[in-house]
Order: sequence, then C-alpha cells, then structure tokens
Amino acid sequence: RISFDQANFPFMYGKNGKAMGVYPALVEAAFKRMQVTARFQVRPCARVLLEIEDGIAGVGGLYKSAERERKYDFSEPLLTEVIMVYYNKAKPVACSRGDLKGLRVGVVRGWSYGNEFDAARRAGNFTVEETVADKHNFQKLALGRLDVVVAPIETGKLELPQFSNLAMCSVPLAQNPTFLAFAKTAGKTVLLRHFNKTIKEMKTSGEFDGIVAAEMTAAGVH
Repeated sequence: RISFDQANFPFMYGKNGKAMGVYPALVEAAFKRMQVTARFQVRPCARVLLEIEDGIAGVGGLYKSAERERKYDFSEPLLTEVIMVYYNKAKPVACSRGDLKGLRVGVVRGWSYGNEFDAARRAGNFTVEETVADKHNFQKLALGRLDVVVAPIETGKLELPQFSNLAMCSVPLAQNPTFLAFAKTAGKTVLLRHFNKTIKEMKTSGEFDGIVAAEMTAAGVH
C-alpha cells in the first residue's frame, strides 16, 4: 500500500477517490515495470504520516528530515521540489535573505519543509499557521491573514494568476528532493532497491521525463 497526500496539487491529489498527479503516475509506472501489485490511496497529509509511522503503508513524494531518516527507509530521489516564499504586495518581505523571523508563515499541516526550516520552526523563529492544502494558504495570504506562504514553485504558477496582490520571491527558500519511503519496521529495503533500479531505467529510456511532463501539462503547469 502506497499513500499520497490528497491536496498537494499538481504533485499528488485525489480525484474521484483515485490518486492522481506526478508522484502517483511515476510510482504506478515503476511498479508495473517491476510487476509488483500495489494499492495506491489518497489521504489527508496528517493521516499519510500516521500510516507510515505505524507501518501500514508507504508514502510517495515524501521529503527527508533528520527525524524521518531515523525511522524510515528511503528510495533514491524522485524529483527535487523548489520551495519558494510568497508574499502580499502590500507587505513586501526581505526575499534576498529568505528571513522569516517574526512572520506568520502558511504551511500545509503535517508537512516538513526540510531540516533548516523545521529547525527554525522548532526554535520559534516564526509563527506557523497550518491548513490542509496550499490553495487555502494563498487565499489567506491574499486576505492579509498571513505574512508569507511557503510552497513549491509549480504550486505558485497555478495559484498566483488568481491573486493580483500576491508575488513570489526570486530566491528559493529550499530545494527538497522527494522520495518513496517506508517505515524501517516494514522491511521494504529489497523492494526499494528494485524500485531504484526501475526508476533509473525509466529515466534512461525517457519514460520518467515523459510522465512528469504529461502530468504537469494536464495540471496546467507550463
């Protein structure tokens, strides 16, 4: 069983109960090549993390963090998501330094944004407000209820055209590789080695890039 976040468009999302987006498409294609039967499901982010924690299911499109590396086995990287900072034009931020100190930051509940961001969050350098999906954070930012939002650049390309009062910083906050992961207690290291080999073959053949391009185009990301 592989779980995906239901509201991380265009990377992974639910449609009519089916897992859709870049990561489900990549993982499904790899498992078909491997001739391994798997069930793909979409869940709220918090539940996805509970399921891997309990060894109930693997997770597709997961970021690494120091804490997660102690508990989970990871594949080789799938994609690298570029995380950007978005702000309201009525209240510009210091983009050049990427300094979030003292700001109200919109994030997706349960999501990690990399070791540096997570450490600053734990230290209380900024205030975090959580929602279940990036689109809700952009709505709050447009209404002045947040100072900034952190989200992948592809998400920004979809959301910014809807809000004339929002803008994106030019300097990335982070670049986070994504992975297929299982709890160490699930004993999936052999499966992950097979998966890594298959993904490498897909990249060599061009199938990998073709799937990513098709899913992004279908989502309206250009």
